[in-house]
Amino acid sequence: MDLADFLVWAKRRTYGSSTSEPKRLADGSKEYLLSRDGYTYRDRYFGGSPFIGEEVVFRDDHAIWSMNYYGVVTVRDPGEVFGFLVKALGLVERKNPYRGPEEYVAAPWRYSFTSGGDIDAFWGHERITYDEAPVYWLRFHGGLVGA
Repeated sequence: MDLADFLVWAKRRTYGSSTSEPKRLADGSKEYLLSRDGYTYRDRYFGGSPFIGEEVVFRDDHAIWSMNYYGVVTVRDPGEVFGFLVKALGLVERKNPYRGPEEYVAAPWRYSFTSGGDIDAFWGHERITYDEAPVYWLRFHGGLVGA
């Protein structure tokens, strides 16, 4: 399993899964943590809306990849927005294993994702609209981490 395959595997089992719940930590953050084939994935974030977080992938106990993100729900009830977001993030693709697919539509909801770079060094944003009105945005960046 390479890094991209591992990221897709991990993300579909953490925030891209409607059955996975993060662990609440003493510092107020929430965290997903899982391992497979020598890789460990950790996603720790703070807040609800707005929120900020960091994903780190370790290989044999050394950090090899990371992504930082910051997002905001721009409507009064974030529950529905996050419910739709979980569905979109569960469709993460190997070609851009950072967030969700380039587009996912379940009318009247629409998720869109754009990025630049590649798995080694990347940046991008995602957005959700409801009836074409913006209800959520997120910015992210990351890449490989050197020893």
